[in-house]
Amino acid sequence: MGQDYLIDTPSYSNLIELLEHQVASNGNKTCFTLLANGSDVAETISYAELSTRARAMAVELRAFSDPGDRAMLLMPNGIDYIVGFFGCIYAGLIAVTAYAPQQRRRDWGRLSSILKDSDASLALCSAEHQDQVKAWLEEGDQNCQQFVVGEEKITSAEQWVMPNIHAESVAYLQYSSGSTGSPKGVMLGHGNLIHNTALIVQEFSMTETTNVVTWLPMYHDMGFVGGVLAPICAGTSVWLLLPPVVLQAPFLWLKAISDYKAVVSGGPNFIYEHCVARVSEEQKQVLDLSHWRFAANGAEPIHTATLEKFNQAFAECGLSENTLKPCYGMAETCLFVTTTASDQPSRSVQLDKAELQKGKLVRANVTHSNDDALLDELVAVPSSGRLNDQMSVCIVDPETKQVLADDRVGEIWIRGGSVAQGYWNKPEVNAEVFNNEVLCDPQTTKDVADNNGGYLRSGDLGFILDGWLYVSGRAKEVVIVNGRNLYPQDIEASVQAVDEGLAPHGGAVFQTTDNQVVLVQEVTRQGMRSKNYEETILSIRQAVAEEYEISLSAVVLIKPVSLAKTTSGKIQRLKNRDLYEQGALNAVAQWRKDGEAENTHKEKVSDEPELKSGDAESISHWMCYWIAQRLQVAIDDVSPEQKLAGTGLDSVDSMTLTHELSQRLNLDLSAELIWQYPTTKALAAYLASTPVISKTQEVDLDVNEDECLLEGEI
Repeated sequence: MGQDYLIDTPSYSNLIELLEHQVASNGNKTCFTLLANGSDVAETISYAELSTRARAMAVELRAFSDPGDRAMLLMPNGIDYIVGFFGCIYAGLIAVTAYAPQQRRRDWGRLSSILKDSDASLALCSAEHQDQVKAWLEEGDQNCQQFVVGEEKITSAEQWVMPNIHAESVAYLQYSSGSTGSPKGVMLGHGNLIHNTALIVQEFSMTETTNVVTWLPMYHDMGFVGGVLAPICAGTSVWLLLPPVVLQAPFLWLKAISDYKAVVSGGPNFIYEHCVARVSEEQKQVLDLSHWRFAANGAEPIHTATLEKFNQAFAECGLSENTLKPCYGMAETCLFVTTTASDQPSRSVQLDKAELQKGKLVRANVTHSNDDALLDELVAVPSSGRLNDQMSVCIVDPETKQVLADDRVGEIWIRGGSVAQGYWNKPEVNAEVFNNEVLCDPQTTKDVADNNGGYLRSGDLGFILDGWLYVSGRAKEVVIVNGRNLYPQDIEASVQAVDEGLAPHGGAVFQTTDNQVVLVQEVTRQGMRSKNYEETILSIRQAVAEEYEISLSAVVLIKPVSLAKTTSGKIQRLKNRDLYEQGALNAVAQWRKDGEAENTHKEKVSDEPELKSGDAESISHWMCYWIAQRLQVAIDDVSPEQKLAGTGLDSVDSMTLTHELSQRLNLDLSAELIWQYPTTKALAAYLASTPVISKTQEVDLDVNEDECLLEGEI
């Protein structure tokens, strides 16, 4: 790409000016097209129509709100979500990106905590979700005015008056998917968003003709800043897919990229793995990915093996080896910090694994090595992109605040116009995370404006080589699964509520160096006497799967008072991880997913059983086979009476299973079935009694997004 300056755009001070500029330049151009079932156009909106609807809504919102009030967006992905957001902006309100309430046990508590933290006075929803939103508000006795997006009177737009907003005004609060007990809303100012979207347009080489396809949830920074605001900044066109549709059938994501000649599209690392596993050779024959030039890969740890497998799998579809672009960023920087230039391949470096764990970089050249022992001692670290002149990135010793040399690993600190103003009503946390000063600023990039304040502590570990950023781990203990940030203390608290024999404040959840999620939990002395460990471990796995929709890779029950803690009683999760990987825990019982697979390898079924429509026993047996194959365990270990959530399937697996059943049995199935009929036997009985749909209905993909469990969960 070769350019080292921010793109030449008009000097916007807020998002209203940005959208109105596009109305003047591209008013009749379609900015968003919704593909509700993954292929058919369900709805479109132009830049002019978006502005008109936003102004009309703003007039009505101002009738029962004041400037600066917070308004929660409680809708699934779609054009109404975007209209609702800009309606808030045009009214001078602060939007709070969220999602429609689904099952109470999964998200009502989290949504209520966001509502309480933000003190939102308005709840914006779509017509089809207004009953669910009303029920949620009434359940919590919430004093919040409900507003249905789509029922605004267009003629009201003429009464709109420009609100008093500027670059420093907060545009919206981005709550990261994390701790329910203490949610943190990132305050993203208009100026922050203008800066970050312009930077994305620059680094992604976007123009008005750069078609974009996005499926990421709009409550997520990657989905909204990357999939909505950045394309508006470029004045381009976007095709929207629903998250559940893509998770059930990733082929439809690639098909949309192919059909609409998308240049930019992306997602977390797991979606590329999902495509490799789920897109068939026959489906590949109709894909043309030659126009795809920027496949952003971010939001969770990036794996070099994933990049290689995806490139190999889809090279025959015209995919360029330079298309996959590892990126780095976070909500605290709006979204974006670094990426690989559009005309360059991604980079990775082979390092000595033991030295890297000590914070040192020792490179190794093993391009032609066949020594397995040597390869086991090395780790491939992919780069998350080159540095740019708009975001100053330093590697810092978090204890001394000293900038480290290029051969050392430290915490990634960031400064620039995209860095947020802080967390909503969290002054103590803000003082720790934002506006930090380093002892020696090397100024390795070109001049960064002096008014960008101090540095943001990312909580991520990494290093810089030859002007490229590499993320090697996390200093903070957050667990990232399928692009979702989960806080260990939340999972630990849920586990300890499972059984009285589990010690309070005696658990540690962490991710291993190969990103497996593990729980280490103390048992009480009373729990030691009961010794019913197998049942306890199963209950733990079920509780975690049901509440967080993740699959634990291992559960280790340890002796009382043996969990690694500091002298003040703080849980040392990283120390417990090291003890686990060294096999040095005082275990009384343990379960491992891969261990289970090894012990039962000879019993695995290799031939797929017949799946007969209307036959509950056949359906149940096929489902047990499918689950066993997915988890790499013996089919005998999957009981028809066992809760599906307790088998170890995660949310993506559940969506995939539902889609497989709908396609094979020719049934119109809701993703909520996994929760309505929680055992294989119960679900099979329901499926056997469900009428087969007609062929004309089948193309609808059997997905109602308002019922899909993944909305609000990725």
